Amino acid sequence: MRRRQVIAGLAGLLAAPRRTIAETQRAPGRIGFLHPRTVAPNSPTVVVLRSAWEKLGYAEPGSIILRSAEGDPAKLPTLAAELVAHGAGVLIAVGPAALKAATEFARVPVVAIDLETDPVRSGLAASFSRPGGNVTGLFVDQPSITGKWVELLREAVPGLERVALISEADGAADQQDAAVAAARALGLTPITLEIGNADYESALAGLGGGLRTGVVRLSGPGFQAASFAEAAVRRGLPTMSFLKNYARAGLLMTYGPSQEAYFPRAVVLADRILRGASPGDLPIEQPTTFEFVINLKTAKALGLTVSPSLLARADEVIE
Repeated sequence: MRRRQVIAGLAGLLAAPRRTIAETQRAPGRIGFLHPRTVAPNSPTVVVLRSAWEKLGYAEPGSIILRSAEGDPAKLPTLAAELVAHGAGVLIAVGPAALKAATEFARVPVVAIDLETDPVRSGLAASFSRPGGNVTGLFVDQPSITGKWVELLREAVPGLERVALISEADGAADQQDAAVAAARALGLTPITLEIGNADYESALAGLGGGLRTGVVRLSGPGFQAASFAEAAVRRGLPTMSFLKNYARAGLLMTYGPSQEAYFPRAVVLADRILRGASPGDLPIEQPTTFEFVINLKTAKALGLTVSPSLLARADEVIE
């Protein structure tokens, strides 16, 4: 009888689903993910983060809970509270609006993926090295990144006189302020515009063309790059923005961090918090790998010749 019990027990173990090393090492707890636009399975941010949380043993929908406001920022506070009610012990919040909702309504540690906000200026952190509060995550040096955008755009378009700085209506002011300062420092006249994702044609209509006015699309979650690029080309406007996907969608140039190298760090920070680390003790992480992409198809459509020296500095040239 004893032998039969042992054999039955072994058979049960063999029949049970095998747990991976990552699953057995995963911290107890759930990660909530809050996005203002979309959590579609094929959205770039979700795709990049999924590979990171799966490596650490997390999975949807069990230990990863996804929520999206679908473009309505008024929903974000309710969604943040809902994530906590469903057991999230830490939230990953994308963009200024989601971050604001998470910090005000979630009452759990927050890891930001916020490329528009200055965390120190906004009071979210005491410093980059020691945030000191309930928020850590991924933020960029706003003066540095916006200065690079304006500098590259002016170099690509020698006759540039003005630069239109396009931001989302619910975006943070930090990036826009830094971009205005960068434009003025380079002798360009800044024009600031806040528009929704459906307003590209009307917003760009009054900017003119003739390669005298350039457009910098400030970073923001949910940007419809292809529609924006088409509207800008029709108006004869050279464009600059953040992520390489935007250049592949038709913008003239992009300069910014590698999503694949940078964004997964948010999941690592969230995992550390679930294991007991205090967000106030975890340094804010800034990107170390940047990508400069030029779309020569767009340059040709604009009648613009990109200098060989600028092409030589590009990490990717789309022809």
